[in-house]
Amino acid sequence: MQDIRKSFGNLHALDGISLQVAERKVSILIGPNGSGKSTLINVVSGLYSPDSGKIIFDNKDVTSFAPHKLYKMGIARTFQIPALFWKLTVLENLLVAEKENLGEGFWNSLRPAGLRSREDFFRPWQDTASGWQIIRGLSTMRNLIRRRSVITRLFGEKALIEFLRSLLGSTLKTWKEFFAPSWHEAEKRAAEKAGRILDLLGLSRLWNQPAYLLSGGQMKLVEIGRALMSDARLLLLDEPVSGVNPTLAHEIFSRILKLRDELGLTFFIVEHRLDIALKYVDEIFAMALGKLIASGSPDDVMNNRKVIEAYLGG
Repeated sequence: MQDIRKSFGNLHALDGISLQVAERKVSILIGPNGSGKSTLINVVSGLYSPDSGKIIFDNKDVTSFAPHKLYKMGIARTFQIPALFWKLTVLENLLVAEKENLGEGFWNSLRPAGLRSREDFFRPWQDTASGWQIIRGLSTMRNLIRRRSVITRLFGEKALIEFLRSLLGSTLKTWKEFFAPSWHEAEKRAAEKAGRILDLLGLSRLWNQPAYLLSGGQMKLVEIGRALMSDARLLLLDEPVSGVNPTLAHEIFSRILKLRDELGLTFFIVEHRLDIALKYVDEIFAMALGKLIASGSPDDVMNNRKVIEAYLGG
């Protein structure tokens, strides 16, 4: 981001913020209350539009893009207070975040899988046995219809039975797949994807648990899981261990490192609990009074005089 400015009346919440979040790293944003951290993450995630400046993501200018557009591009965020669907299960909370949900559109929900693409359309016919059974059955029906007394001959010559037998043969599986709703396969893939994410987050045993029964830390992990369902590359986390007991807080940051290493994700995190976060982060940005006052490695930033004065009160 370059020279980001945002004011609310006479209050300059962001006063020329410029920083670059390293890819495939865990970076945190720190600062005392009122320093502008929440405003900055709201600007990056599209909830606020900056008064001036640019936000660059994937070499594209995404300044003032709406949250849903950023979501499709690979930027997802979580909130300090988890906003889950409380009566849905853990698995269902992840599934609702899947971007390519064909069942959400009326016509797409009715479209058979065989009409998704040219390849899907011709697949049953490429099965030689299946294709020729149908062709023989149709040929028999066509010849029969050309004659008189169609109804009598239809049953008398058992042409209808032959045709149905061709449909109900051992090769029926390909035709079931052809006429199955196109969202069936998409739902299956989404469930498998959600299962893998739950494994990464250590939530597999809770997949069928209603969200309202989870602990605060587990809710935070579910929010991260929903963000991962979007195939996001940049995750913006707003105080992911706020209000979480120390043991689970360390577990959450350990999972974040695992996601960084295994999926190559980039994290930009607003966090106050430095006693827990410092050992897990690659880079720190420090703010005070709407300005960036320090950036660098944890040791460099925490020993910076401006940070000690502004943030730690030294």
